[in-house]
Amino acid sequence: MRRENVPLTVRLRLVSANSGRPMPGYAVSLWHCDRESRGRQTADPSGWVAFPTAFPGADPGHWPHVHFEVYPGDAEDPVHAAQLAIPGDGRRTGLSLSTDACFTGGWPLEIPSVTGDPDRGLVATRTVGL
Repeated sequence: MRRENVPLTVRLRLVSANSGRPMPGYAVSLWHCDRESRGRQTADPSGWVAFPTAFPGADPGHWPHVHFEVYPGDAEDPVHAAQLAIPGDGRRTGLSLSTDACFTGGWPLEIPSVTGDPDRGLVATRTVGL
């Protein structure tokens, strides 16, 4: 898949891991491993944040991914940190999520649902239980 300049919107929904209810007011910081951009947003009343960005690159030997941390309000210490492994064609690059050291915490839980196409843009969506 063509990656350069492909628009990507990352949508995260923060919910209680116990009840499934939205977690409004929590802050999310999101960044790429190979770009200098970093964003921070606060979850809306339904627990959603959305970051407009571009398809991430990757360091050699790593799968394309973005990092994120979740903070209770304006706190300085995160309560959750993870990556989102953005699906791509690993056969072409020889990459494997199961051997990528970034995903030692369980890569199947870090793959978002991705919709769209490279021409119109992609949307990566994941629910994050806190």
